[in-house]
Amino acid sequence: MDNAAIISGYSACLAFAQSSDALTDGLKEGRCVRKARWFSSDDAARQCGLSNNGFVARLPEPVKDIGQWVSDLILTALAHAGLEKHSLTGENVRVYLTGLGPRVDVSDYLAFYDHNDIEDVTLTRSVQNLHVANMSQDKLAHHVATTFDLKHLPPNLHCTSNSSLAAVHLGIQAIESGHIDVVMVVNCSLITTQDISFLTSQGMLGGDTVQPFGASGQGVLFAEGGCAMLLESARHRHARQMPDGVRLTSVYTQTSAGRSNDGAQLSANLLKVMNKALEQADILCGDLAAIIPHGNGAEASDKAEALALASFHGESPVPVLAYKGQIGYTPTGSGIVDLIIGHQALCQKTLLSPAGTGPIRENVAPCVVLNQGQITHNKRHLLKVGLGVDGSVMGVVMSESDTAS
Repeated sequence: MDNAAIISGYSACLAFAQSSDALTDGLKEGRCVRKARWFSSDDAARQCGLSNNGFVARLPEPVKDIGQWVSDLILTALAHAGLEKHSLTGENVRVYLTGLGPRVDVSDYLAFYDHNDIEDVTLTRSVQNLHVANMSQDKLAHHVATTFDLKHLPPNLHCTSNSSLAAVHLGIQAIESGHIDVVMVVNCSLITTQDISFLTSQGMLGGDTVQPFGASGQGVLFAEGGCAMLLESARHRHARQMPDGVRLTSVYTQTSAGRSNDGAQLSANLLKVMNKALEQADILCGDLAAIIPHGNGAEASDKAEALALASFHGESPVPVLAYKGQIGYTPTGSGIVDLIIGHQALCQKTLLSPAGTGPIRENVAPCVVLNQGQITHNKRHLLKVGLGVDGSVMGVVMSESDTAS
């Protein structure tokens, strides 16, 4: 099918690993991401109005130039696909930015909420960061557009957890329409103090141990990172004499954001999306090598997702691979990270078991794979599931062609 959307290339720079190859190597080794508390002390957390000084996983080095960082992610994904920088120039190309982009950390100006004068502003240099140039999404989009000579300014999607996966879905639809041949999705997930405050207020920030689908529900391990994924039409790949590779098909549904915490509603919608995704791909549950769930460790969504997974499985359980306790939860980019892992699992015919600690929720324990090393398989399909607090629910089927490599 000429209009099939194929994974052509990708890149990653995460707290867990600074490249997609290092991501695979780290999973094979069973290594866990290094984490540290966000604030330097509990007193510093209390000064920001927080009672909990939670753990996060940060990049080894802070990103000094977000525009250059994003450009490097794009260039690496292009190189992985065997394409040049000029490949993004053309009417048949679309680029999507996802994540929150450039922001100012609230800690830089928190002291000025209730009182300030000109001397404070002069003497406290951090408040000078509160400038429109440091939080301009349009500036980042313009930088990418001019660097790669794009015909269209890239939109920035803010769909919480599903940001990057929603952009992948749009890219798939665009390619399948027959009008677009190349789609680049880029994610930027950098953490600020206001993110920590939000997660703490929602009771979602994890403790010493984070385990997706864990019986105790410890919360999430927030992790910084960036990633990019290049999708290409089969027609475009054939013109370059490239094999078909791994095709993506996707299903998206939107529920009321106000009901995103309704466990029964979320579970029912998720089950519908999973079944519809398999029907659209013309496969059965038994054809799946594995399912990579949203599974980030948050009690409410994990509980709903576990119920859907328990109802979804047929006669024999499909392995469920939940990595966010091991590599961290890259908030708006985890969808691409999971697709990278899934792509390598299909091409190498090997599932990489997540490392973690139990116990697992009883209803989903038979299918959640933990600490089993490398598992060979002979299947050609994998299902990725995404959930967003905005009410978005997604299912993406990855299908390896006979000529994939």
